[in-house]
Amino acid sequence: MITLGLDPHPGSHTVAALDEQGTPLASLTVPNTAEGLAQLHHFAHPYSCRQWAIEGAANRFITTFVSELLANNEAVTHIPPTLTSQYRARKGRKKNDVVDAQNAARALMANPELPPFQRGVQQRHLQDLTHAQRKLSQEHQAHKATLTSLDLNSPVRPVLEMVMTTLQEQRKVLERHLKDVVSSLLPALLNVQGVGPVVAGIVLGEIGRVERFKNKHHFASYCGAAPVERGSGQNTRMQLNTSGYRRLNWALHIIAIVRLRQDERTKSLVTRLKSQGKSQRKALRILKTYIARELFTLLQQAAASKSPEAPVLAGNAT
Repeated sequence: MITLGLDPHPGSHTVAALDEQGTPLASLTVPNTAEGLAQLHHFAHPYSCRQWAIEGAANRFITTFVSELLANNEAVTHIPPTLTSQYRARKGRKKNDVVDAQNAARALMANPELPPFQRGVQQRHLQDLTHAQRKLSQEHQAHKATLTSLDLNSPVRPVLEMVMTTLQEQRKVLERHLKDVVSSLLPALLNVQGVGPVVAGIVLGEIGRVERFKNKHHFASYCGAAPVERGSGQNTRMQLNTSGYRRLNWALHIIAIVRLRQDERTKSLVTRLKSQGKSQRKALRILKTYIARELFTLLQQAAASKSPEAPVLAGNAT
C-alpha cells in the first residue's frame, strides 16, 4: 500500500508518496489550477494500491480535488494539522511543503484507525458560515483593542466604531443563518446546554458522518478530549491530549465554560474533582470528555433515526 500525503494551500498543492516502510518515493508540487489537479491524478496513477492522507481535507481550496477522489471511490483520510506537526517535531525542525506532505502520510500510517473522509449534505455551507463568523469576530476584537489605545478625541474612533457596529450586525446575520441550518438538520443539538448556533454549526460542519467513529472514545479522541496515558516504570499519569481536531476542541471548551457558569451539576462535578486533588485544568479536561461523549450519543441517535440524505451527519471535516 502506497500512502500519498498531500499538503494543500490556496496557491499550490504538494504531494509525497511513501512506501509501506515510510520511505519517500517521489514528490510533486503543482499550482492550484485545473491543470495542477490533473497533474496530481497523473502522479498517483502508477500507484494502483494507494491511500490519500490529506492535511485539512475539508479546506475550501482543495474541495474540487477531494470531490474527484471521492467520486472515484479513492481512500481519503483527513489529517489534522496538529497531527502532522507532531511528526515534524519528531523528525527535526525542518519544515517545507514536501516535509508536511510526508508527515501527513506518516500520520496516517501510524494511525490507521483514523476515520475515512466523507463530505456531507450542507457541510460546506456550515463550514463557510462558521469560518466567516469567526473572521468577523476576530476583526471585531482587533478593532476593539485598537479603540482602547486611541485618544478620546481621535478622529479614528468614530470610523472604528462604525466598522465595529457593521461587523457586529453582520455577525448576527450569519448566526441567524447558522441557527436556521442547524434547526433544519438537528434541532435537538440547540437544546444541549452550552450549545448555541455557532457551536452547533461547528459540531455538525466539522464532524460529519458520526458512523465513521467506532465508539465514543474514538470520537472524544478525534475532538482532542480524550486523556492519554504517560508513564515510565511505576510512574503513570494521564495527560492532556494536544492532538485531535482543535476547532472541535474549541467548541467543547465553549460548552464547558458556559456550563461552569450556569449549570449546578457541572459546578458540583468540578468542585468534587478539585476536592480529589485535580487542578482546574484537569477538571476541565474531564468535563470536556464527558461533553464529547454526550454529543456523540446525540449524533449517533440522530443518525440512526433519520434518512441518509437528511442530516449533515453524513459528512466529515478539517
